[in-house]
Amino acid sequence: MKLNYELNPPKIAKDGTFSFLSLREDLYRFRSRAELLDGLVENIHLTDSVLGVPRISGIAAASYLRSNGKLDSTGLSCSLRTQDRSFLSICQSVADAILVGIRGVLIVAGDDPKHKATYSVTMPSKIVKMLHTMKYDEEIEIELAIPNHIKQLSSIQGKIDARPNAFVTQSIESLEALAGIVDIAHENKIRVIACVMIPCKKNEPSARIIGLNWTQYKDNPIEFVKEAGTLADEVLLTSPNNFNAGLQLLEQLKK
Repeated sequence: MKLNYELNPPKIAKDGTFSFLSLREDLYRFRSRAELLDGLVENIHLTDSVLGVPRISGIAAASYLRSNGKLDSTGLSCSLRTQDRSFLSICQSVADAILVGIRGVLIVAGDDPKHKATYSVTMPSKIVKMLHTMKYDEEIEIELAIPNHIKQLSSIQGKIDARPNAFVTQSIESLEALAGIVDIAHENKIRVIACVMIPCKKNEPSARIIGLNWTQYKDNPIEFVKEAGTLADEVLLTSPNNFNAGLQLLEQLKK
């Protein structure tokens, strides 16, 4: 089973104030967490300003880890928000990711930014299609996010037509739904990375925000992750508010 783990890069400012000293301390903590994951996962996925809160970009965070971290056996990927960027800046960012040695970029619309300013009006699927036409995907994997269940094929036809290298699901709550996603994706020669949120008390607020019902796997997340790993090509674990819970689950999976 190919395991990935999601990390949030540090926030740029706290309480509306930028402090380089504070940022440097947060970067050290961020690097320490990444190093703890080395050997437990094949890839660390770096997010891009979740909930619209400005953070160090995934590309800059990856570059920092490559230069300062001790990641001997772990790859890096990152999310890339579209609604803050023009297509020109998206092309720049993808090229930067290639130069840094990032495995793949997940193109997402992103949550509404806190400052309310938006720039890109193009849907992620159309951007992926443009990047594919320009052959960026010959140097880096271009991925698209999809829902955790698909009611009608027509709802994701545009994403299929964009021909991404992989689909990354929203946090799944049903193995049956995941199996349906995998069938559709594989029929179209698209890989699937199944996202699973670690069920714990501290992650309950995040689960509520996205409407996630983890009833099916709350009591036995280990087996759920293993089953997801047999269905999907890779599994992406996320524990947005409790890194230790994620680390413990990874250690149990490696036993």
